[in-house]
Amino acid sequence: MIAAACSRAVNRALLHDPEFARLRGAARSTLASLLTASLGVPWALQHHQTATLAVPAALFAMIAPLFLRESRLSGWLVSLLILCGCACAAFAAAATVAAQPMWRDAGSLLVVFVGMLCQSLGARAVGAALLTLVAFYLGLYLHPVDARLAEMLTGMALATLVVAFVGRVLIPVERVEAASSRSRAAFVRGVPASVAAAKARIALALRLAADVLVTGRPSRRPLSELLAHRLHRLAWRPALVATVAALLAMLAGSALSADRAMWAVISTFVVFLGTTSHQGTRARVMKRIAGTLTGAAASVLLIGLCGHEPWLLVAATALSVFGWAYYILHAYARGVFFITMLVGLVYGQLGFAIVPLARLRIEEVLAGCVISLVVAMLLMPSASAPERA
Repeated sequence: MIAAACSRAVNRALLHDPEFARLRGAARSTLASLLTASLGVPWALQHHQTATLAVPAALFAMIAPLFLRESRLSGWLVSLLILCGCACAAFAAAATVAAQPMWRDAGSLLVVFVGMLCQSLGARAVGAALLTLVAFYLGLYLHPVDARLAEMLTGMALATLVVAFVGRVLIPVERVEAASSRSRAAFVRGVPASVAAAKARIALALRLAADVLVTGRPSRRPLSELLAHRLHRLAWRPALVATVAALLAMLAGSALSADRAMWAVISTFVVFLGTTSHQGTRARVMKRIAGTLTGAAASVLLIGLCGHEPWLLVAATALSVFGWAYYILHAYARGVFFITMLVGLVYGQLGFAIVPLARLRIEEVLAGCVISLVVAMLLMPSASAPERA
């Protein structure tokens, strides 16, 4: 009977998660973030630093694995380096302008606009946009300078090694050998017999490298044609609408709390991400509000019950990371529940008063969501209307 029940459970799981792809992806994110935190936090404490030194690296390790989809090692590594470069650049830029309100606000809006603009270019672009926004927020909030900034950037760079170890060694992605073998064979076939042939090979290699940076895979189409195609595919209308909503959310969020206004901005970004109509935005808003309310309540309850049991809180934090990674791309409300609970648990373990923090998060998210809904109703097309670029 137990065997039959287990078999039915496995079959139901396979129905919703074929080949356990979501399970493996969530395991990669959880393991990478835990390994990064377990390395970074003790190092910070040993050097008389606060645990927040490891937060940017751990968040990078949590988010990046979800958007590394390439089976070929070359494309996978290119995506990882792009994600790391975007996150580090955004974090450093935010830390630089954190003390200048005008540049800080302009940078936040620019990050939202560019991230929304590039969302149609695939998983790599979406991951880069999300990491850029999160890293920019962390840079504004933590505003590290000099040696501390260098240490945090080094931690984020080293987190790529942890992500690579987890994603290619411990829980590797599925490999597709045939296409990559043909590509490598075509590239290295034969040894040039003359200087002219060698120059042609070098030109081909440079063109293939440019194609990999733009598309993630080798191609023989001219680079200008590839770039023109990408520009045509950019999500111009959602980017403009989301930026307008982000500006209004920034004003409303600053009235609630100058330090947490980015929570409202992030809400506008994520509710517009992947939506092309005001109906889709409305559904996303409702899910985000529901997930935020329940997640905030769960974090308050856990901190209240387990505040003196740090290992229980660490276990709940790991469960929150896993739940977020498992659900966020497929069941948005559940994903929001887990990320809200994760935020509350992290801040609670850092010593913040959890009840005022949870109330403020709910207010900021509500502000961002209500503004997004109003802007979407005014500026976004209906689902039944023909879509325009």
